[in-house]
Amino acid sequence: MKVTVDQLMKERPLISELRLKSFECEHYLVELELPAGRALVCNPEGRPRVFRSQLAAKVPFKNMGIKRAVLEHQSHYDEMIGLASSSVEPLLVDISLPDNDLS
Repeated sequence: MKVTVDQLMKERPLISELRLKSFECEHYLVELELPAGRALVCNPEGRPRVFRSQLAAKVPFKNMGIKRAVLEHQSHYDEMIGLASSSVEPLLVDISLPDNDLS
């Protein structure tokens, strides 16, 4: 499922989790856990919205009452050394909520 920040601002759904998916240490996608299921945050054209920092990725979600924020990092080390890439779960780290950041 896809969602835009504008849709979230209008509908104000309960967001139980904000998940920042880290790619190459400077690109972040945002996935949200909504009552209807997981949703990827996209731009108005429907393409995934890419953020350049964790802080930039959290700013649009201030004052939305998010319950949990997590950073997800998928390691490609096993794939680089010839092991199956599906054998390793992503690393999940709790991070500060958007409302608690100093932005």
